[in-house]
Amino acid sequence: MAAQLSVAGQINRLIRQVMMPGSNARPNDEPGPELAMAVLMFEVVRADDHLDVREREALARQLAERFSLEKDELASLLSQAEQDAEQATDHYRFVKQLNEHMSLEERTELIGMLWELAYADGELDAHEEHRIRRLAGLLHVSHSEFIRTKLAAQPDK
Repeated sequence: MAAQLSVAGQINRLIRQVMMPGSNARPNDEPGPELAMAVLMFEVVRADDHLDVREREALARQLAERFSLEKDELASLLSQAEQDAEQATDHYRFVKQLNEHMSLEERTELIGMLWELAYADGELDAHEEHRIRRLAGLLHVSHSEFIRTKLAAQPDK
């Protein structure tokens, strides 16, 4: 029986690899912190149903700086994150990964980065703000830090 499960698992993995080239991840695998962070960032830029080039560039810049990524590593991370964000039915496994592996200070910094992404196209959409508010709660970032990071990210007028 165990051999059948193993063979079935291998077949399922092979099917996923064929259907999603470049992805060796199984749905129940926990993402690394880099991928989890990138997926949540994509969720914010996609919240207004318009992925502006300025938002995409800001997202790529933030990830490259945060994780010291080379161009090919960044491209791979962005591709996987976008794919995972589109396929995710909820944020649980991504938020769980960040709550377990990032300090409160790092999670608060992430909320600041999310605000910067939301403002990257020159306007803050209500859907983006709602998504950031929800993620801040899931990441256990206080309301006062949520507001502080929002004010800090606002472009000068």
